[in-house]
Amino acid sequence: MRRKPNIKDIAKVTGLSTAAVSYALTGRGRVSAETQEIVRKVADEMGFIRDSAAVRLRTGQSRLLGAVLHDTSNPFFAELLSDFEARAYEAGYLTIVANTHDDSARQAALIDALLSQGVAGLLISPANCTTPDDFAILRTRATPYVIAVRDVEDLKADYVGADDRKAGYLAASHLFEAGLERFAVVGGLDHTRTWQDRLDGIRAAAAERGVELDEALVFRCAPTRENGTEIVNRIVTDFPECCAAICFNDYIALGAYAALHGSGRRVGEDFSIIGIDNVPLGQSLLPPLTTVELYPRGIGGRAARLLLDRMRDGRGEADHNLVEPRLVARQSVAGAPKSRGA
Repeated sequence: MRRKPNIKDIAKVTGLSTAAVSYALTGRGRVSAETQEIVRKVADEMGFIRDSAAVRLRTGQSRLLGAVLHDTSNPFFAELLSDFEARAYEAGYLTIVANTHDDSARQAALIDALLSQGVAGLLISPANCTTPDDFAILRTRATPYVIAVRDVEDLKADYVGADDRKAGYLAASHLFEAGLERFAVVGGLDHTRTWQDRLDGIRAAAAERGVELDEALVFRCAPTRENGTEIVNRIVTDFPECCAAICFNDYIALGAYAALHGSGRRVGEDFSIIGIDNVPLGQSLLPPLTTVELYPRGIGGRAARLLLDRMRDGRGEADHNLVEPRLVARQSVAGAPKSRGA
């Protein structure tokens, strides 16, 4: 078996010291751009690949970040990860993604596994029923972490997410403005702050108009496309007079569309749907989905900046960041104007 080339081999070919080669490969130290180019060209020709584990042992520094998310099948997280990973890469870090499937026990195991790989920091969108105590191991090991999307009120961690109360308020207000006073609320887990805040916003919009939310039409469930289909099928069958629904997220709205098309109901005509997230797929639905923009890419980018800053200095109070949502009115709500933010 052919021996793997190492830094000494590159130094021998280029006539440089091993220290200069190391600096050229990492972009650190006083090495000219021309020398860096020469060294990298020789390294590529020799098939040299840096051993990250060896570098970590030698320097005590890792170039790995972990992203532990509660549902990577949700398109929202693809958007969030896109900007998080891009920011991390620009800073010289590789991102490892792990899916908890909204299971707190699985989350704990994944965090342990990522720590064993020596990650330098973690982005976490917490699983259902997570508490700050679940992250005690990170604080004990002084591993920086940022919480995103689901706020678990961890006062020791930076947080970035949307103003979920405002998101719920905007969605409900849009239905009221369209003359729709009786609507369902589909999806969300009542153990999460995200669901509680969105429902509080919906109730606030109803209270402003002297309308009482029909609790029989508030359906709690995991925010998946499959549940969206199941529950909207139930609404069409058991509550035929209901002609609108606020979906916890656009992923549930996808399932709602499938149920309505299957039942012969026409979205945007005899049944109105509004989502929350504004994932790209929503604009391609027929009709295009009215939703509330939560800027998932902005959340991912900001989470990366917070984590990288915390890894760099590690000091200061935890930072709590809320992104301001915005209504995106398209064609899925009957009788509503279709021009705002589309």
